[in-house]
Amino acid sequence: MKKVVCICYVVYSFLKIYIYGAFALLRQILQTHKKEEQRLHTGYVAIVTGGSAGIGFEVSRGLVSKNVHVVIGSRCSEEGKKAVAKIREEYPNAKVDWLHIDLTSLKSVRDFTDSFLAMGLPLNILINNAGIMFAPYQETDDGLEEHFQVNYLSHFYLTLLLLDVLKETGTDNSYSRVVNVSSVVHKLGNLDIDRLCSRFENSWKYSPHAAYSDSKLAVTVSSFMLGRKLNDENCKVTANVLHPGVVRTSLYRHVHWSIKWFLDIVAILLYKTPEMSADTVLYLALSPSVEGETGCYYDNCVKNKPHDSAQDRLSQEKLWHRSCEIIEHLTENELKHK
Repeated sequence: MKKVVCICYVVYSFLKIYIYGAFALLRQILQTHKKEEQRLHTGYVAIVTGGSAGIGFEVSRGLVSKNVHVVIGSRCSEEGKKAVAKIREEYPNAKVDWLHIDLTSLKSVRDFTDSFLAMGLPLNILINNAGIMFAPYQETDDGLEEHFQVNYLSHFYLTLLLLDVLKETGTDNSYSRVVNVSSVVHKLGNLDIDRLCSRFENSWKYSPHAAYSDSKLAVTVSSFMLGRKLNDENCKVTANVLHPGVVRTSLYRHVHWSIKWFLDIVAILLYKTPEMSADTVLYLALSPSVEGETGCYYDNCVKNKPHDSAQDRLSQEKLWHRSCEIIEHLTENELKHK
């Protein structure tokens, strides 16, 4: 009986996310795509995780076009170096670097941070973009469920490690900015952190669709908590979160075969391109319109209403403190910013 219940839950999660996604796509089609042209930001420095492909590449490219020095963080060195070469080919005077980061490993996150800090650069913009979607069950190097760590916990850790340099860089006239890429399907998620990072001995108990939406809810909730903490501390740093749109990227490679063929056709006809999806990210990273604004959720360059739990202070605090506990346990290091 327990197995039947678990299988029903997996099927329900599968159907729910595609039905909700269809409505999100319909709303996107009916909207006018918004894009704000940005001024040059010479002297600014930005980190973009997952900046070598998909939305992240277009974000990196867009930042470079505004004279921002971009540091791309990604897992594959070959893909990263190709992205750097492609950007430099388009913008010969571009300041763009690549550093290795593997978000399945908290140690790699720490190594990336150390490598960046050794460059002696300020940090105006941190864009936590990298992620996975609907991947089969897999545990990370740290023994955690992969969606939870890659999409949420490693970015949470990265942000905490870089908070000092973000604070040092921010000024009254130019706040440093943390921009987290979430998804509209965070509204389908459940915030049970013990279940989020739990292990599954049987594959039939595991729903990659639920794991994805849960991880994106965690991203959204922690973004609101970070924004609140920074505001309370009167820091010259802001934190906001966004839905990039229903977009055609390689993230869909794990979609079930029974629907993938259909989505491939729909994607070509109706989905946003990565370049279009980068526009809201660039808006939150560069626009003077959101200077000093923190703890907000955006969709199509417009402030939107997130899941109710994202604005619930108790949920924010529970997620924050539990995340810190997990990181401290796995790294055996005390976190400075709790």
